[in-house]
Amino acid sequence: MENLASSKVSDTFVGRIIVLIPQLDYGILEQVKEGILISKGNPDSTRVEIMAARRAKEICNEKGITNCTVLTDSLGAAGHSGIDGVKFLETGRVHYASLFLDRILSRAQYLRHSSRKVLNRAQPNQLQEELYRMFVSDRYEIQLSKSSLWQKIQMERPVDGQRTDLSSNATFRLSLAFG
Repeated sequence: MENLASSKVSDTFVGRIIVLIPQLDYGILEQVKEGILISKGNPDSTRVEIMAARRAKEICNEKGITNCTVLTDSLGAAGHSGIDGVKFLETGRVHYASLFLDRILSRAQYLRHSSRKVLNRAQPNQLQEELYRMFVSDRYEIQLSKSSLWQKIQMERPVDGQRTDLSSNATFRLSLAFG
C-alpha cells in the first residue's frame, strides 16, 4: 500500500511473519526481505515458513514461555524445521495468524483492484488505518485487546462445527507477497 487509499505492486518480494500469543495479549508482525527467494527468483515458501517457526520460538523464549507449542499451517515447517514444539494445525481448525495476514493483504489487493472504479473513497476507518500500519511497518507489535482487527476476527469466530485453538501459547503464519 502506498497510502490509506491506494496500493500498487512493486518488484520486491516481502515476506510477512506474524506471531500471536493470545494468553499474553500480544502479537508481532515482521517483514522479511532477505533469504526468501530460490536461485530462479521464486519464493522459497518452506524456508520462510521455517524462519517463521524459528522466530515464533525466539519470541516465546523472550516472553518467558519455555513450554510452548507453535502452530503452523505448513506441513514443511512442521516436519522439517527441526524445532521442538512446532505442530501442524490440521485442516478445519481456525488459524488466527492466517486470518490476520489474509485481512492485511486483502486490503491492499482490494485497493489495487478497485483503483479505476472508485473515484472518491470514504474516509478510512480505524480498522483500515490499522491494516495500513501493519502492511507498511517493518516491525509492528500488537496489543491484541486494543486491535480492531483482532476484535473483528474474534466477533466473526466460528461457533458450532469448526474447532478453534486458543489454548496454545503461540501461533504463527507467514505470507509472501510483493510489497
